[in-house]
Amino acid sequence: MKRRLTMLSLVLATTISTARAVPSCEFDAVAAGSGRIGQWIDKDNWLAVENQRVSLQAADVFMPARRLRPAPGGEALRAAPRPLEIDRLETTDPLDGRKRDLGFLLDSRLNVDGVLVLHNGRILSERYRNGLRASEPRLLLQATRPLLALLGAMSIAQGKLTGDKSVTRFIPALNNQPGLRKLSVHRLVQGQERHAWSPEDLAQWRQAGGWTSSQPTTGIRSWLSQPGRWDTPLVEQEVPRFTGSPDDDMLAWLLAESNAIPLARLFCEQLLIRSRHEQPVFWLTDAQGIELADGLGMSLRDFGRLGQLLLDARVSRSRSRIPAWFVETLTASSGIRNPEVPGLPKGSEQRYGFMHLGGKPNRVAIIGPHGTSLYVDFDRRLVIAVYATYPRTGTPALLATLEQFWKVVDQAVSQPRQR
Repeated sequence: MKRRLTMLSLVLATTISTARAVPSCEFDAVAAGSGRIGQWIDKDNWLAVENQRVSLQAADVFMPARRLRPAPGGEALRAAPRPLEIDRLETTDPLDGRKRDLGFLLDSRLNVDGVLVLHNGRILSERYRNGLRASEPRLLLQATRPLLALLGAMSIAQGKLTGDKSVTRFIPALNNQPGLRKLSVHRLVQGQERHAWSPEDLAQWRQAGGWTSSQPTTGIRSWLSQPGRWDTPLVEQEVPRFTGSPDDDMLAWLLAESNAIPLARLFCEQLLIRSRHEQPVFWLTDAQGIELADGLGMSLRDFGRLGQLLLDARVSRSRSRIPAWFVETLTASSGIRNPEVPGLPKGSEQRYGFMHLGGKPNRVAIIGPHGTSLYVDFDRRLVIAVYATYPRTGTPALLATLEQFWKVVDQAVSQPRQR
């Protein structure tokens, strides 16, 4: 009898311990803070690029959020046996053609705040500048959009969405929008077309989400569902856009509605848990608690882990939830008639929000505003995560410098190094 009780106690203890070890996707609601940092940064200017080095790491000072703590006992990324000193690598400055070291390009050309280089899942190089810390999550802004497309592809593969059906089939509140009846789920997820929004529309959209105003609003979904909202024409994006739009928040709504769970929880269950995040993650919301399309914030290491998850999906297809067709679509060679992306190699084009990179094959990147980016080289098993505050968005100079940076690190990884 005692032996049975002892075994039962051990089973119960093991079960409880296992339950505690399972990562949770329960986000805590966090109210917006004071709306001010110091004397000069407030709700009116917190997203100005000159303030982003401070404000993007303290986004919940300005807006409400959902925050997720890392699972207890999580394993940190391990260092590679032979680190790479990227600052000392020699390169050619794409702006003036002079020989420089890579540290100069990172600091003076790209305005980089943090860099993480992973090779075979190990940290090859890591550096932080300008107040950014490894433990702090940082707002990704429009770099979130490709991750929403990835969640859309996963939802289609899992039968939660049907690619050729209208988006209104999955969002009943938009049934009164005749402008959306011919917009299929696949077209919205792919993101090659956007509605032609006026500057006034975009300003109202940001205000409805709570990005630019402390005044009470009825929320992002109320704004999206107003009669006639989607009567504006769809326009194909020949040149990649690096700015957000209301189309992105409709995609966020579609994902939450079709999966019947909040967007942050969907992201956690499908991607975040599998990438084993190390640091807290947050997702900004409107005043009603609805997650915003540009609202994801995570540490640089956890951003890099998402790139590793995408890389691993191509190798371990049977164990990944990421559909094989999605990865193959991102990496497939481009057609010869595609318009060029100034600053990137010929053959580069945007697919599902990701940038398929021309030149060397099997390379893709998330390119967000002001140089924030996530580069994945499937052949080299290389991931490079960058947080930056370049003064402009999507310029040829920015893209050319990023490409040069990736190229130099890629070449260094392929060469043998001394211990």
